Amino acid sequence: MQFKDIMVYIDDGASNEERIKASLSLAKAHNARLTGVTMASIEPEHLKVSDKKTLAIMCEQEAYKRVEYFADKAQAEGLEVATSVVKGSDSSASKKLAQFARNFDLIMLRQANPKYKNADLVKELARQVLLLSGRPVFFMPYIGAHRIPCKKAMIAWDGTPAATRAVHDVLPMLECIEEVIILVVQEGKDKTAKGELLADDLAAHLARHGVNAKVRRVTTGSFDVPTVILNQISENDIDLLVMGGYGTPSLKQKLFGGVTRTLLSTMIVPVVMSH
Repeated sequence: MQFKDIMVYIDDGASNEERIKASLSLAKAHNARLTGVTMASIEPEHLKVSDKKTLAIMCEQEAYKRVEYFADKAQAEGLEVATSVVKGSDSSASKKLAQFARNFDLIMLRQANPKYKNADLVKELARQVLLLSGRPVFFMPYIGAHRIPCKKAMIAWDGTPAATRAVHDVLPMLECIEEVIILVVQEGKDKTAKGELLADDLAAHLARHGVNAKVRRVTTGSFDVPTVILNQISENDIDLLVMGGYGTPSLKQKLFGGVTRTLLSTMIVPVVMSH
């Protein structure tokens, strides 16, 4: 099984170059078509224009420059490549991009850097793509990802449909990874974690796909769940986290509150999520 159609989001942030590099590596590994997508509403850091009409024109020109640069890089690697510039306001463009993303095997986005002036736009894009695309989203941390393709993955397993979907959506990637840890976090000594009885079944199921997966059970102790997950990532030299939605019943809070929100804001490795 392979990803055959990958989409990567392009902007002018400091992490853009490494995200492009990672997308090229993944596309080559899976012999996939790679599509670079950007939004015309992005205001590049270097533009200092007060007139709104002039700024809009210049932003659109910069958008086409970004996808042209990306296409040149991809073609130089011998990849099948496509590009798209999504127009409209920040909100409408994010929704359009999310809808466009429905016909891809994997979507590569960036983690929002709070120091980046377009951080709110990046967060809105993440919300829209996760809610509307129905596709797995590969978030690249703004600090960069140092091992692409990834070698060692961790599944934050809670037995929910979202976590199950995330695992199966990313099977083409897991099949290429050397070692996978299925992490079950238990909150309290006597409390059984969700999916506890299914974790071993998941490991057996993944083995049938040629995935080398082992279950690791840990208790939170005095820490919260996000801290436990982050500690396990560091202790086990993990370079990819796979997870579903967590948190309260509200849909947006479930995806972006609690554990999910914390990990997306403090991620130290790429995170793949599915809704």
